[in-house]
Amino acid sequence: MPTKSSFLLAETILRDIVRDRLKPGDPLPAERIMVEKYGMGRTTVREALRLLEYQGAIQIKQGLNGGPIVQTPNSSHFASTILFLMQMQRTPFRSIVEVRSAIEPMICQLAAERISREALDELQRTIVEMHRIVDEHEATPEFNELNTRFHNVIAWSSGNPLFQYLADSLLDIMDGAVVGVSYSERSERGVIVAHESILAALRERDGTAASEAMQQHLDDWEAYARRRYPDALDQVIPWTWGGGYRAVIPPAHTALGK
Repeated sequence: MPTKSSFLLAETILRDIVRDRLKPGDPLPAERIMVEKYGMGRTTVREALRLLEYQGAIQIKQGLNGGPIVQTPNSSHFASTILFLMQMQRTPFRSIVEVRSAIEPMICQLAAERISREALDELQRTIVEMHRIVDEHEATPEFNELNTRFHNVIAWSSGNPLFQYLADSLLDIMDGAVVGVSYSERSERGVIVAHESILAALRERDGTAASEAMQQHLDDWEAYARRRYPDALDQVIPWTWGGGYRAVIPPAHTALGK
């Protein structure tokens, strides 16, 4: 079956973006100019741009000064694709747990070698903020956001873009499972202790210790999930348009206390 013209044009536009070293925020030519440049009809150009927008490569701004703008795809697009494939294959949530447990310690080991001073400072900031929230007994979703931020910074410090996007995607999926779940002070203090152990190893540039600390963190979470949510681990998380994820398993830090 021949490839649709709009798909081929989307590939060409993406190659041009890479070749011309366009950066996020840079505008692409107006639609009418693309029609002339690529020798394609207006409908084909519009469909190609919509394909690129769905993949997160561009944003189409509306209005008088609107048009296609280059942007950096985020992990939500990758996460959505993973969930789509998982639902088609009826793959249970435990598969996400297993993959994350397998790769995140390795990511942490790489980060120990490559992490910047700024990233280390950002990790410390998340821990300080976590302490503040717990000490002030705040009931806020910010603690979970800081937890995710901690893991994201480590993933992006690995220096490997594939690991970065894969780890972010898994975190996106697992974070989508925590809406409406509340956590005790003991749980929150537990994650702080785990994060402090990981950060200490990263500061020492000790890849083995960093990997082991992360592995322990994830193993504790998995043990908790198996004990408290055994049926949920066998559920297939439904893919939804736009990437809304729903499951019943809490985030990793709740493994450290109830």
